[in-house]
Amino acid sequence: MDRADVTELLEDPSLPEDVVAKAYSDLARTQRFLGNSAAVFRCLRKSPVPIRSVLDLGCGQGALLEQIRDQLGVDVIGVDLRPAPSGGSVPILTANAAVDPLPSADVALAVCLVHHLGEADVIQLIRNVSRSCRRLIMLDLVRHWMPLALFRVFMSPFLHPINAADGITSIKRSFTPSELREIVNEAVGGSNACIEHKVAPFYIRQVIDISWS
Repeated sequence: MDRADVTELLEDPSLPEDVVAKAYSDLARTQRFLGNSAAVFRCLRKSPVPIRSVLDLGCGQGALLEQIRDQLGVDVIGVDLRPAPSGGSVPILTANAAVDPLPSADVALAVCLVHHLGEADVIQLIRNVSRSCRRLIMLDLVRHWMPLALFRVFMSPFLHPINAADGITSIKRSFTPSELREIVNEAVGGSNACIEHKVAPFYIRQVIDISWS
């Protein structure tokens, strides 16, 4: 399966605010159901040093940051291309995480973000994060027929229409484990980075944990 080069419905800046809010709320529930949120918490909790601050790149409307703040008691801040919703409970900066200066944090997260980017942009993102954070956890989808089939049968019928369509597109846009690992290796080449890469059963997600000493 070749990597698809298409945009997703939720990337449309003209979508009404209430539609975007409903789609993001549904997406947060989906992330919890699939175990992606739990996978992020496992990574955070195994930190060898105490974590005091977390930066979420491509944070949407901040649902994961709210969980992290409430459960871990740390400072949180998000970055997203779309302006923060009015009345949000976590701070969200409007910026491009690949090129704009980022706030300092102990850990940066990129959850289901990198499949939206080209290879060069992923490399830029990783190098940009390394300037302000000592660790980056990237959780993303895997381009493989198995998660695509499982999503179509067991998830798509129960999701918001935007998320149902975008979920299929996202899997087709994502990187294979070997592709993503090669990109990461190029991004951190010549540095002191330590990389841990795990792929979940049925290829439902992959997690790359990069730390700089």
